[in-house]
Amino acid sequence: MLLLSHAKRKAKSAGAPIPVVWKTLAEATVHVRRSQVAMVAAAPGVGKSAFTLNLAIRSGCRGIYMSADSDEVTQAIRAAAIITGDRVFDIEAAYKAGKAEKYDKVLREYTKMWFDFDAAPSLTHIEEEVMAYAYAYGRWPELIVLDNLANVFDEAGGEGFTGLEATMSFLTDLARKTEAAVVVLHHVVGDAESGDQPLKLKDIRGKISKLQTLILGLAYTDTYTTSGRALGVYVLKNRSGKASASGDLSVELNADLDRMLITDMEGRAGENLPDAVWDDFKQEFGEEHLREREAHEEV
Repeated sequence: MLLLSHAKRKAKSAGAPIPVVWKTLAEATVHVRRSQVAMVAAAPGVGKSAFTLNLAIRSGCRGIYMSADSDEVTQAIRAAAIITGDRVFDIEAAYKAGKAEKYDKVLREYTKMWFDFDAAPSLTHIEEEVMAYAYAYGRWPELIVLDNLANVFDEAGGEGFTGLEATMSFLTDLARKTEAAVVVLHHVVGDAESGDQPLKLKDIRGKISKLQTLILGLAYTDTYTTSGRALGVYVLKNRSGKASASGDLSVELNADLDRMLITDMEGRAGENLPDAVWDDFKQEFGEEHLREREAHEEV
């Protein structure tokens, strides 16, 4: 047992926010903090892996990315796109043509995050990876990402809610002991699986929401940018700031998934919607988007 004054001195980094990646989220009192567990939940294909990889790379944190849901080549190309700003299509073409020296150099120089690609990591495996990192660097990781919760193999044989709760309990303990910010990715259920509906806390698969200090839900909104539909970040739980379990608090981000870049919107959401945006859409995707423009103008 410790007095609070002693406990605070002992846990020097506990609760400290990692470097800000999105200013608009910070302004909404949203911070990923060390010694705490944050969850990012979304439907398949919305971009939760891209969102979290942006967080890991652009925050400059040192740590471990447990990429159970994405393979080595996929993550390498995504990371190269985020770092260089080049299109994923162009990077893939460069590798096929044997002219990817630029991207190999970028990936060699990016040494802040370790990546683990076990497709079904157990809790023991995760613990061993964290210990290996500590032995190699002489310090605990600042950030640990688990992509994603459903891929974790429960050695105790827990199923459904019990298995998810056991994993979340383990991650909470891991965050406390290492003072790392732990970010875990997860799925949603019901109508939220469409990927374009405002998210609520009840949409989290398995109703897992008690142990996390921050829960963010991702879904596309009706705001359009030159990169496509904006990505809505719904602040569903936030012990250190504002939140709304009913999905009433959200921030829009620009999602350029051609380059795997998730960035702050330029100006207020929707204010740059006009003809230039729709002209780009028509040129790239065809006349089918005329119906979408007409619907928006009616609104």
